Amino acid sequence: MTEPTGQRATEFLAAFNAIEQELRDRLRAKDSDGMSWLSRKAGERRLLTPGDAGDLQEYSQLRNAISHGEYTDDLRPIADPLPETVAHLQLIRNRLLDPPTALGVLGNQEVRTVSPGEDIREVLHIIAGTDISQLPVYEGRQYVGLLTTNVIARWVAADLGDNSQLDARTVREVLEFAESSDFAVFLPRTATARETIDALTHPDTQKRLPVVAILTEHGKDSQAPIRVVGNSDLMELVKAAGA
Repeated sequence: MTEPTGQRATEFLAAFNAIEQELRDRLRAKDSDGMSWLSRKAGERRLLTPGDAGDLQEYSQLRNAISHGEYTDDLRPIADPLPETVAHLQLIRNRLLDPPTALGVLGNQEVRTVSPGEDIREVLHIIAGTDISQLPVYEGRQYVGLLTTNVIARWVAADLGDNSQLDARTVREVLEFAESSDFAVFLPRTATARETIDALTHPDTQKRLPVVAILTEHGKDSQAPIRVVGNSDLMELVKAAGA
């Protein structure tokens, strides 16, 4: 089927204008601030990925050519964009106006938690029989720590070094071998893929990176975990976020 004259140009301008208006609102831009400024600031504030911000600057030139350029005798703009160009700009618009959430990308999960008083040998059976390498520890409804394979390795090395036996009996005893780097960051269930990537890859004020991100209803450590997001999930999140 033949595409209507100027349809791609119309779709391109609609997507571009939606992006520009959204950025102006979020950045509280002045009328004099052009797309070059908007896209650069949006990239700095991580409203857009660096790639999307750069592409948007390039597309602004095409927008100008379409809006102010010449048209053919049948009213078709000479600078009619390619189908893939329109599709990419629409993707940028969608990621900005309706960004994918981490939960939407990764799906729901039955999070396995343990309590401080739980028998560590039972926990070892869980780890041995699954691909779980981080277990959130909750005392009642309150998060109290993260039991990781690294923590367990430190416990085993230290405990065996005493008398060649594993004397610890509970998760609480093993959790004493956790270090400050064995921590989780909490995010609300609405956290976007981009926000979750940032939480896992940007060091905190102590230059530490969290082991996992735990999604709860409102991002509080006193709420039940909905999903545990680890480094193995990053590739899927990056793909969805366009990072």
